[in-house]
Amino acid sequence: MTRPPLSATRRSVLRASLSLMTGATALRVGATSRAEAAQPNRLSGFQTIAASRPAPIIGTPTMIVAGTSGPARWAPVLAPAFSEALPTDGLISVQSSAGRDGVTGANKFESQSGGETITTLLVPGAAILAALAGSSRVHFDYQRWLPVFLSVGSPVVIGRVNFRRSFRMFLGDHPVRIAVSTPDGPELPTLLAMTILSMRPVPVSGLASSEAALDALRKGEVDVVQLPAAAAQSDMLSSLAQEGFEVLFALGQQADSDLPDFASRYMALRGHAPQHPLYQACCSTAAAAGMDAALVLPMLTPPAQTARWRHAAQLAALRPDVMAMAKAGDTRALAGPDVATFYRSLTPDLSGVLALRRWLAERSPGWRSG
Repeated sequence: MTRPPLSATRRSVLRASLSLMTGATALRVGATSRAEAAQPNRLSGFQTIAASRPAPIIGTPTMIVAGTSGPARWAPVLAPAFSEALPTDGLISVQSSAGRDGVTGANKFESQSGGETITTLLVPGAAILAALAGSSRVHFDYQRWLPVFLSVGSPVVIGRVNFRRSFRMFLGDHPVRIAVSTPDGPELPTLLAMTILSMRPVPVSGLASSEAALDALRKGEVDVVQLPAAAAQSDMLSSLAQEGFEVLFALGQQADSDLPDFASRYMALRGHAPQHPLYQACCSTAAAAGMDAALVLPMLTPPAQTARWRHAAQLAALRPDVMAMAKAGDTRALAGPDVATFYRSLTPDLSGVLALRRWLAERSPGWRSG
């Protein structure tokens, strides 16, 4: 057999090498194409898994119910409402705290904040009033709390008072007896309002309920009473008007009410807006007196948790049982941006706080001595 020429052999080797290289390239291209084709399927699978994961669990929150007034009424409605709206692993645990004005419960909340699970506080405005007045029982700072839900109304001041200017009024010696639970209790804004109107308020203590205050008014034992929004219904006001007791002013403004607020009443009587050093304190204490209940979080609550609770509050405010509770108490259920706006009104500036406490320090000895 004749041996092929060397050049032919080289050509065969080159052809074989080229074929191997072409085949390997084709294999790589095919593998790459199959991988790219499979990529969307893998991404879709990851997205499906992520979407199927449950919402994060926040444990079992605790709700401290401070006081025996508004918070005690609201807790049976708000606890299940927030339990449904939040990704909890059980119903919110409710802990009742003794004390009518909520100060004891607020102190307890302040000492328990910062645990592994969220602790919330359902507190009445009376606890805020005690803090504004500088009560020694207060061991909390309500300005550090994060409000998420509020129930607010407008207390109404009713009585028989002669506001006409006189020399006696100019001297600040026109006494007006006011029914109060305690001088620094929910009726504090009425005491301040009478002072701004150049009256000398004389608190008659121990009349904590609306029934007791109205009974004292009818018997002539007091001149003025402050009724909570729930008690100041139109039929009650009409009945009192027939007995000669008029609505002096409302401590706050309601969108659907034609009752004058204090600023409007003052303008009608004096011809100008209030400019008294106690006016800021009067406005803040009036807002606190009208706050039926507030649900607040601790200051150090993480932002994501705070946002989750605020969203739950907006959902809760739309529930029929929550709206029915607010209507029964003649209050408004606030959630969302309105909460922060109202809560800021609870705090006067430093000059207002100092004016309030100086006024209390001057008047309290005389009130205690009778």
